[in-house]
Amino acid sequence: MIFLFLILIPIIEISIFISVGSKIGTLNTISIILLTAIIGIFFLRRKSFSLIFNAQENLKNGIFPTNEIKGAIFLLVSGLLLITPGFFTDIIGFLCFLSPVQNFISKYAYNYFNSRIIR
Repeated sequence: MIFLFLILIPIIEISIFISVGSKIGTLNTISIILLTAIIGIFFLRRKSFSLIFNAQENLKNGIFPTNEIKGAIFLLVSGLLLITPGFFTDIIGFLCFLSPVQNFISKYAYNYFNSRIIR
């Protein structure tokens, strides 16, 4: 499955690069890619400080920071996707910032792994 993603994602990115580049030009395409990377880094920094602050507050109050840990995992995935040049990975990276998307993926992953536990 991972091997399939390693093959499909670059093919998707290249086809999008060619399509967008032929319509708006190479320099504009590169500029958009750099701009989305800069915006992504801004969001990553902002969200990471918020997660750290909330985790510290929860720990001070004796609450285990489960939401912050989940947020940190999604932040890591988002960061990796936003650093990777491309429109497709940027869209997925920005979607991972959204709480409804995080909740949907979390529930799906929970159900997936919970169904594989031998009882």
